[in-house]
Amino acid sequence: MPFVMAVLSSMLYGVADFLGGMGSRRAPAVTVTAWFQVTGLAFLVAYACFAPGVTRASDLAWASAAGVSGGAGVLLLYRALAGGTVSTAAPLISMIALAVPVIVGIALGERPGMLPLAGIGLGVVAVALISAHGAPHDPQAAGAAPARAPSLLPAVASGVLIGLFLVCLGRVARGASGWPLVAGRGSAAVLLFGMLFASRAPLRLAPAARAPMLGAASTDVSANVLYLVAVQRAPLSLVATLVSLAPATTVLLAQLVLRERLAPAQKVGVVVALAAVVLLAQS
Repeated sequence: MPFVMAVLSSMLYGVADFLGGMGSRRAPAVTVTAWFQVTGLAFLVAYACFAPGVTRASDLAWASAAGVSGGAGVLLLYRALAGGTVSTAAPLISMIALAVPVIVGIALGERPGMLPLAGIGLGVVAVALISAHGAPHDPQAAGAAPARAPSLLPAVASGVLIGLFLVCLGRVARGASGWPLVAGRGSAAVLLFGMLFASRAPLRLAPAARAPMLGAASTDVSANVLYLVAVQRAPLSLVATLVSLAPATTVLLAQLVLRERLAPAQKVGVVVALAAVVLLAQS
């Protein structure tokens, strides 16, 4: 059962990313992300009321820092998925996000195994392949190809910020209660609503974007709960490997729903990026 939960968690994470990106095509990404954070916060408060564990001030501080970084990262993730090619942006973001903790660990004196280091090497190859425009077989795809490069910039920035989110969240001590997760989501909500008011984007979420946003929030929280349950019952390395396959679901949905077409080099890049994600999850 723990491994089934891990697979379901992976799929739900992938669905959440896809729905968030789709919602950001129908409304400003900052508005979608702000309401996504608040909706998820309500679910997490309910969870924290019943979750066992100890609440420490240091854990709340690290989780709050994680929320700020993660909130900004999710905003850029949705912008990348809304404005670019989902099939390339999703695995790229995940790959960079998992590489950041490895790089930070090396800077702090840790010595990761060969698999995470191989994942970083594959990641470099994946970025080069995904950035290649190639020559798609149809004129419409060929005309859209040059527009993919700018969309990689928010994707890279999103990956770095989500990676820093993982670094900060990793500082939360074992045995912590559910309230650090609430603190993290709360800080993300405050940040996003501050950005929302500063940008003067509409506070009211467009009706067409409400269903995708609610779907993204509910699947994201469900994935978090399944992950927490799975990791308490099975080795972290195995659970993390299965959950790291989340971008595969996002890519599959993009291919089926959006009918995205990639250049041959980009298809190889997506596969290489997914392989890098699995290797980086071994850290």
